Amino acid sequence: MADAELVQRANDLVQRLSRTPRFAGSPEEADARVLCRNALERSGFECVERQFDYSQWPGRWGIPAAAAAQAATILLVARMATHEGPIIALAVGAALYTALLLASGDAKRRWISALPVQRATAVNLEASRGNPGVWLVAHLDSKAQTVPMLVRIASSIALGVVMVASTIVLLLSLRDSIDVTAAWPALRIAAIVAALPSILCWVRNDSPGAVDNASGVAAVLLAAASGSSARDLGVLITSGEELGLAGARVWAARAKPRIVVLNCDTIDDDGGWRLMYNGTRPHQIAEAAEKVSNSTGSKLSLGRFVPGILADSMVFSDRGFPAVTLSRGTLSTLARIHTRRDTSNAFTSKGVAEATAVLSALTTELT
Repeated sequence: MADAELVQRANDLVQRLSRTPRFAGSPEEADARVLCRNALERSGFECVERQFDYSQWPGRWGIPAAAAAQAATILLVARMATHEGPIIALAVGAALYTALLLASGDAKRRWISALPVQRATAVNLEASRGNPGVWLVAHLDSKAQTVPMLVRIASSIALGVVMVASTIVLLLSLRDSIDVTAAWPALRIAAIVAALPSILCWVRNDSPGAVDNASGVAAVLLAAASGSSARDLGVLITSGEELGLAGARVWAARAKPRIVVLNCDTIDDDGGWRLMYNGTRPHQIAEAAEKVSNSTGSKLSLGRFVPGILADSMVFSDRGFPAVTLSRGTLSTLARIHTRRDTSNAFTSKGVAEATAVLSALTTELT
């Protein structure tokens, strides 16, 4: 349990950071970054603002485009299986699915930096104290969407399930003894229903972004100021996370080798603590998390990201750095993320104060 004074400090920070929406590159985000810089400099950090250019298109339209492409693939395969036969449908489906995977990989590697459309400018705040091997990361920008986070995640999972089901039906249709013709109309409908929320998921700028992610920024700032944290420490406050993890992608491409990244994103009052990762299991962080769980009483569950969730730590994992995202919440939390209801009135910041202790302990164990 966090003491009352720390909870109050956390709540004050969250309220100040989430006073207005903070779209990447906006004056409101710049004002919030000044607050972060002042707090870090008071804690003995040397701060540098690193401006970068990027394309907003993947962040704005990547989710609708990917969902539409997946649904179209399922619909085309269903049509070809019915009219052209399962072998041709299987060949076309395999080719389209491979193309989707290659496009997704290319998008992660190059589209944010290389696409010439919807170019924009944003700023990362980099702060260091001593010779940091551990970096605390949190994104400052916020966004709203026409579809709440919970619905979008459900859409992503459902679309994946329909694609797997379509593949199974297609493979079964290769056997003459099994008639699966009746399954294709149902799969067509399921694909459209599953994809529709993601296709209609458009970016707006009317969410104060209190839990996502003023909470994570506040926890990182308080951990950086804590005497319990490692003396040699880095802090990265990214921009453009809500638009394709843009800030993290730019910074990670030039990051020093052998660093460990602790990203903090979405800390509510209730729910279980999760350390989420992608790629290879980060054994070093897993060992530290077990020790911190025993010392703080906060049970840290290490597991993979839920499909449909994106976070800055993914970028670092993709580049081979041990990285996790610390998060806490419930289904109710996901239901208000990226909506106007994500305000500081929705929680007390008790979880933010507790996250401060967790992050501080992790930095010490990992140093």
